[in-house]
Amino acid sequence: MNIQQLEYALALEQTGSFSRAARRAGLSQSAVSQQISKLETELGFALFDRQTKPIQPTSLGQRFLQRARIVLLEVQQLNDFARQLESEAEGHLKVGSIPTLAPYLLPFFIQDLQQRYPSIRLEVQEMMTKDIVRALMDGEINAGIISTPIATEHPFHFESLFFERFFLYVSYKHELFKKKQVALEEVKEEDIWLLNEGNCFSDQVNNMCHLRPPHPRKAQLEYRSNSIDALRRVVEHKGGLTFLPELATLSVAQEQEDMIKSISGPQRAREISLVCLPNDPQRGRIDQLIEVIKQNLPKSIVEQSGKILVKTNVEI
Repeated sequence: MNIQQLEYALALEQTGSFSRAARRAGLSQSAVSQQISKLETELGFALFDRQTKPIQPTSLGQRFLQRARIVLLEVQQLNDFARQLESEAEGHLKVGSIPTLAPYLLPFFIQDLQQRYPSIRLEVQEMMTKDIVRALMDGEINAGIISTPIATEHPFHFESLFFERFFLYVSYKHELFKKKQVALEEVKEEDIWLLNEGNCFSDQVNNMCHLRPPHPRKAQLEYRSNSIDALRRVVEHKGGLTFLPELATLSVAQEQEDMIKSISGPQRAREISLVCLPNDPQRGRIDQLIEVIKQNLPKSIVEQSGKILVKTNVEI
């Protein structure tokens, strides 16, 4: 049984003629007759008395068609509701992004996105990973851009976007500044400026350096932030060092570029993925966003080849 068969049966009831029902459906008379016969076979009783002129429903057919009319009305209402939702949501895509990523990723693709898909109105909000997960489940956002993998029991769809390496940002005053490459074993725990505990980037640094929070510091200043740029300023003025994700290094001014140091040994990286609900009504536009992001990033960052992924420790 399908919706079309119900529509053909109701058309036959209303017109009393296979030929007129066929013209209304835009099909041949034999096609309509075959579909109604299939429906009757599945039901196990005749819907129509074909000996009468005009054709009339049987007693069982009348009861069945009465319920079928209600079903088709509800289907039409559901279609109307879906179109209403589409109209309300048209072009508006709400995306949450972790703070260590949003300021550096957005400039890469936003112009191309606006040119290729002018109907999309993108709204990006900086959020912690746990808040992105909550907002997705509450329907407050359509997608999130986070560092993965994360451990979660929620029914999310994950789409890997790119893999950015970790770098060091070392003060001119620090003994490691003269080096082009720095081994993690050379980094002293007390010299590191880190983001707030609970930030997945900070957790990944902890994993790389085998640190156990809280981190003791020799300096009198204790600075808590979720901003990569804020930590860069602290390093520039107070000394020490911090870690930068690859995209953040591209926004460093030319006069500070020599403060960026690669980490010797295996290339350690974080995976960045887009996460959404599989049945989000904006899934088509989400796929367009994924396409534009990937196409506007350097090929070296989109590929994982040779990179070791650092765990996030995120469990939600």
